[in-house]
Amino acid sequence: MKPFVLTRIAEADIARAMDWYEKRKEGPGAEFLVRVRESIEKIGLDPQGYAKVIEDVRVANLKQFPYFLWFREMDDGSLLVIACLHGRRDRRRLAKERACWESCNFRSHKNAGSRYRVFVS
Repeated sequence: MKPFVLTRIAEADIARAMDWYEKRKEGPGAEFLVRVRESIEKIGLDPQGYAKVIEDVRVANLKQFPYFLWFREMDDGSLLVIACLHGRRDRRRLAKERACWESCNFRSHKNAGSRYRVFVS
């Protein structure tokens, strides 16, 4: 599997979704996290196989949950997971809310400091 980088925003998205599911019933939050991990592993096999939605940002759906992982393939081949959002979110509104995707340089995460957490498996 390719190494992947999870932005702090994506971490917060995942944590919020997990909390939402766990508040309703014990167990689905942990299952949500498993599905996130599975989706990232699947993306790592063929990142180009996912549809581009905004410039070079692609989305992959989570199995069993109505969420999508928003990601980019970096110049070094690693994957940058930008967000994990419910599928009913309006993409145009999302683009405006997260305009930093367009203005921030996500091409290199090596010197990004605390903005990212890098995972390798």
